[in-house]
Amino acid sequence: MRDLGAVAATVFLPVPGTSELRAAVVAVTPLGVGSVERVSLDDEVYPSAQAWRTGRAATACSTDITAVHPDISVLAPFPYQVASAPLFSATRRFGTITGFWVSAAGEVHREVLDGLTDLAGDLTVLLDELADRGMPPDVPQVPAVVAVEGEGAGGESMTSWTVPLTYHLNRLATLLAGAVRTREVVQLAVERVLNGFLARAVTICLHDADRLSLAGASGCSAEFMRAADGMPLGRRSPETEAVAQQRHRVYDSADPRTMGRLPDAAMEDDCFWIVLPLLVGHRSVGVLSMAFSRQRRDIVSEQATLTALATVLARAVERTQMYEAQHELAEGLQLALLPRMLPQPAGIVSTSRYASATTGIELGGDWYDLIGLPTGGVAMVIGDVQGHNPAAAVVMGQLSSAVRAYVAEGHGPGVVLARANQLLVGLDTDLFATCCCVWLDPDTGRGQIASAGHPLPLICSDVSTAPFSGLDIGIPLGIEAGARYEAAELDVAPGTLLAFFTDGMVGFGRNLEPESPTAAYPDDIDLESLGDQLIGRRESLRVRHADDAALLLVRYKGPSAEARRNTRQLRIHRRDLLGARRTRGMLRKWLDGWGLADMADAEELLVSEVVTNGLVHGDSDVYVCVRRYPERVRVEVRDSDPHPARTVTIPREEDQAEGGRGLVIVSALASAWGNSPSGRGKTVWFELPIPDNLRALDS
Repeated sequence: MRDLGAVAATVFLPVPGTSELRAAVVAVTPLGVGSVERVSLDDEVYPSAQAWRTGRAATACSTDITAVHPDISVLAPFPYQVASAPLFSATRRFGTITGFWVSAAGEVHREVLDGLTDLAGDLTVLLDELADRGMPPDVPQVPAVVAVEGEGAGGESMTSWTVPLTYHLNRLATLLAGAVRTREVVQLAVERVLNGFLARAVTICLHDADRLSLAGASGCSAEFMRAADGMPLGRRSPETEAVAQQRHRVYDSADPRTMGRLPDAAMEDDCFWIVLPLLVGHRSVGVLSMAFSRQRRDIVSEQATLTALATVLARAVERTQMYEAQHELAEGLQLALLPRMLPQPAGIVSTSRYASATTGIELGGDWYDLIGLPTGGVAMVIGDVQGHNPAAAVVMGQLSSAVRAYVAEGHGPGVVLARANQLLVGLDTDLFATCCCVWLDPDTGRGQIASAGHPLPLICSDVSTAPFSGLDIGIPLGIEAGARYEAAELDVAPGTLLAFFTDGMVGFGRNLEPESPTAAYPDDIDLESLGDQLIGRRESLRVRHADDAALLLVRYKGPSAEARRNTRQLRIHRRDLLGARRTRGMLRKWLDGWGLADMADAEELLVSEVVTNGLVHGDSDVYVCVRRYPERVRVEVRDSDPHPARTVTIPREEDQAEGGRGLVIVSALASAWGNSPSGRGKTVWFELPIPDNLRALDS
């Protein structure tokens, strides 16, 4: 590429199982630090993708590329030309080779393109020979970068590592600029330091009050990682010294202060450590520690690059930590406006999920509710206020409270929506809202449904999944004073699942559609697992969501008289020190009444652990719901703490008291268990099978 006058050249290889080309090797001069590393095979402007698709050389200029990918101008803020040639043999498609030239000319010269094609042919022959010997090229996470002489090269202050390190620093800075979570920042930095800076080991510790908390590490011994996590700032160590002195420190391989950090003694003898404080101004947010082999000793002289690395990382950490704090505050306020937990009346099983937007820190207007009717039935409500800002959240709070009040007065769903509409019109907020209401009588399965501009719930049974039909959806709330809303009758068969959702659940209907038209959602499907699955599909999409999403799942089990015989509930107040004992006593009584007294010992042990966990760590009232099914007993414990329960395999000393071992015992003894967000809190549930002899007695 030097003979062709290129400022950079990249060999791209296809990533198996994806539609992406990834840079494997990059050769750069100082002007070539802006080379791209990932290209979609479907991209219409990058020559690399065109060469892969067509098998022919392709070209483009900077104006073509930046018109579609404006962010690339940050990497290369000057006019340039790009050409790419395929690396194809008669039997193999290896990838492409792409060259970059600084030029304002309209196109790459013909002789340059011919030279690139010849170079691609020579490289393909070499790759073919290696593949024949069983050594096909691998696709690395981070490309290997080498410096070459060319335009812009030179300078006595540069070492052989200056240009490659500058490339990786530039690339890392660009990637960090798009990160919104601290864990993402740490992951990107660890990956680039290991594979770009060629460190043998790396740790990133961040400030946590008066301690350092281990945020990320690779290549280190387990003993060192345990010691680094939670290290007091007052303890002498390379990390705390770098923080206190606010300057980088270098420790030779023989330094006793770095002993035991690497997995084996041979590595320790060969490696030295560079420890960099992560400073924003004169304030430290953490520390970066890197181990390098002695052959990389010249990296110590790259003072400017190391300082820039620490600065870029520190600023990214500060920015994402601030974002996370603001997002957590907004999410906490949002959750405070939602029901603390959903009631579980006899004949009804319900769960809910709420996912906040992943862009911005504003409040949203999505809400859901499950409300007891004065007649003994249940009202299901879901709504969405226009906008994603504090005004939308305030209106949501007003509407949800008003709907609750109108329901308590005994109005039907159509009247409730009409009154809510008048309220919103009178508030004169210039906002509108959508809302769907379903009233259900568990004794009969009969109900009513009305909607103000909101999608109707999916009705899911073991034979079909489809939106409710037979209702004309009214206009959204807040648009027209005096609007009326029609209510339609509906009959819900036992075992039917009603799925309510807001527009943040993009593609939700497709997610819930069964692969087979029959046996789609049988009566015994676990709602908690289904809720996790559905909201998880949204979160698994590698896109940022600009809108909140709410999901309300309600299963009608059947006539409530039958459900009451198989459902028991208990509420324990948050500071009831005897709550776990009282729960054990009630559980034994309930099981005895069902003829399942032989299961009492195991059930009591598990429920005691889960209830204690909720009272101690949840700091809220705890609701216990026990359901008897023909073949199993299910226990659900709900609290108002939104943080998920976690299995602790090695309890800390302070957790050795009652409850510290809880989820370890549950996971060991229960036939199935899980913990899921529900309402403003979470649900921890477990199941134990009914022994065959007790099933026989019952039948």
